[in-house]
Parts: sequence; structure tokens; C-alpha cells
Amino acid sequence: MSKPDSGLFKGTKGAKNASIDAEPKKKKIPPLFRNGGITYSGISAHREKFMGKNVGQIMKLLRKQGYVVSLKPSKRKNQGSKAKIIVIHNPSKQRNITQVQVSPGSKRHGGVPYVKISTSNKGRLKIINGTRKDYKSDGEENARLYFRRRHKQK
Repeated sequence: MSKPDSGLFKGTKGAKNASIDAEPKKKKIPPLFRNGGITYSGISAHREKFMGKNVGQIMKLLRKQGYVVSLKPSKRKNQGSKAKIIVIHNPSKQRNITQVQVSPGSKRHGGVPYVKISTSNKGRLKIINGTRKDYKSDGEENARLYFRRRHKQK
């Protein structure tokens, strides 16, 4: 015969660390890189890692993930582009980034800075340091767009 439950909470017999004030579980934030490769969920959660960064900072971030990188000027330099291209020399199945374009902003896109990441398996991802309203598109976007987050006002 078992003893009646004498605990304050019915049905908690054997429960460990039961607490009324337990905090709800926090949503797990995905990493920016998974095994050296970039993911949609990683960019969505960590887009700020690319916003407001210069070419050197982004190259350092890529090198930490094992990418071998070098720099070259934009093909549109004669059209006034000040963008810089980070070329990846060791793409692989794990390291899916093939090229990164860092643009300080141009007339073409409304002067809004952005980073465009080309990948071997996710297509192009464009992280725009501005709002959808500020960014001007010529209608030929072939990249998945990520805009600066709006902060909730208190």
C-alpha cells in the first residue's frame, strides 16, 4: 500500500524542482553558422552581425569560420559603385558561402547600405541596414531580403 501524497501540489509526487515561479522556457536561438555554413534561420536571428560592419570586420567573421577570403573591387565600379567583393577561395559542402558583396549604399538602392551573401545552396541573401520603405528596388531582386528589425517601443 502506498502512502498518500502529502505534498502541496497534487500530482507532483516524484517531480524534481517543481516551482510555481518557474520561468517559461526561452526560444532557442539558432546559430549564425552551422558547421561553417550559413542558414536562413541563422541570418534571420543574427542579421545585425553584418549590419554596420566594414569589409575587414566581415572578412574576420568569415575567417573565424574557416573561410579563406580575398578582396576585389565591384564590377560596377565604372557606374559609381563603391561596393567591395569578398571572394571565397575554399567553398565546400559545409562552407556554403561563395561570395559576399559589401555596399555602403548607392543611388540605385536609395543610399541604404547592405551586405549581399551568395551561397551554393541557399541562393542570395541580402541584409539591408534600413527599412523596406528606405530601400529602393529596381524590381529585379533575386535575393532573399532581410531588413533592419524594428524595435518595440516600451
